[in-house]
Amino acid sequence: MAEKLDAIIFGATGFTGKIVVGDALEILKNFKWGIAGRNEGKLQQVLKEVGEKVGKDLSHIPIIVADVSDETSIDNMAKKCKIVLNCCGPYRFYGETVVNACVANGTHHIDISGEPQYIDKMQLKYNDLAEEKGVYVVSSCAFESIPTEMGVVFAEKNFPGTLNSVELFWETNVNYQDPSSKAILNSGTWDSAVYAMQHVCEMLRLQFKLNRQRMPSQRPKLGMKLLPHKSEGLDTYFMPFPNTDRASVLRSQRLSYVLEKKRPIQFEIYKGFKSYWTAFTLPFYLFFLMVMAQFSCTRNLLLKHPKYFTNGLMSAEGPVPANRKSLEFSMTFKGKGWTKDCPESVPPNKEVVVRISGNDPCYGFTSGALLTCAKVILQEHKNMPGSGGVIPPGFAFAKTQLIEELIRNISGLKFEVVKT
Repeated sequence: MAEKLDAIIFGATGFTGKIVVGDALEILKNFKWGIAGRNEGKLQQVLKEVGEKVGKDLSHIPIIVADVSDETSIDNMAKKCKIVLNCCGPYRFYGETVVNACVANGTHHIDISGEPQYIDKMQLKYNDLAEEKGVYVVSSCAFESIPTEMGVVFAEKNFPGTLNSVELFWETNVNYQDPSSKAILNSGTWDSAVYAMQHVCEMLRLQFKLNRQRMPSQRPKLGMKLLPHKSEGLDTYFMPFPNTDRASVLRSQRLSYVLEKKRPIQFEIYKGFKSYWTAFTLPFYLFFLMVMAQFSCTRNLLLKHPKYFTNGLMSAEGPVPANRKSLEFSMTFKGKGWTKDCPESVPPNKEVVVRISGNDPCYGFTSGALLTCAKVILQEHKNMPGSGGVIPPGFAFAKTQLIEELIRNISGLKFEVVKT
């Protein structure tokens, strides 16, 4: 392979990787791309299976054999392309080798990780070198955290003044087409969550190191609502939801303040539940899981039985194709701030409400988002901040055409202004 590829999809034989390969045929149709993994035979089989689905011969797509246990092979992969799309998790175990090779070889890197320890560690360890090499390393280019990050960007773009705070109210609905399976996620996501809970203290230490610089005090301060509550215009009961999205948005806002002197936006995220009781018991259930994750014997139970501990929502087999698109999501962003003619010394006088909605968030959206982020980096890296770095998506893509590209590339995805 004499000519350098634009992109390589690493981990193409995994559950999500196969979906990404299929979607790449359209989203990356104007680019030269290949697939990579540790087993050449399985990679060939992926191309055969995807080709049969779309009625095309994909044998011309380059295959690169690369294994995270063989650093030389990962290094060779990174040299062969401009950007690596990393679908190989859990990233806690397999991510850093790929990031290290990409940064060393001047190759951009994006992934679909929602693992806070891995994300924070990469920012602390590789940001300076990535800047020096002119490389962008962006994690969470998936359902976690692209809609959240770009929703805040979209709310700010549609706010006629200074935006002080944004609250996100996230709702999901599923109408199973195949009632034989309730799974909406592959167990790989569950594994990552269990390991994150196991090392929650490490996450707090990394966050402290990453965010040492003091932020300006802001008034009015946005508080977190700790009890189940409803929000105007929405029917479900909402509770704070511990995921990567909140940390990602706050990190983006911090970088905007530190590097661009932009007033940071306060942010909170809430997950909606149909019953008050389910919302109320969520923190207790999560605490129970976190305690179990601290001990090897109970942690192994969690890892071996995802279906049992998630009431069937996660399984080793993942969602059946008939049910993937039956999962719908709606994210309502309520932003408050001041109009241009109003002084910030008085309470906010303006609210904007925007909404992002779509279906198949865990795989269809994730695949489309990863590929679209790669496309934007290849086409618009000059519109991204600085000359490189290990940065969150909200900061990385705020001044690009990512929102427009997402709408164009992901079927059924909507960005709407509900109230201005």
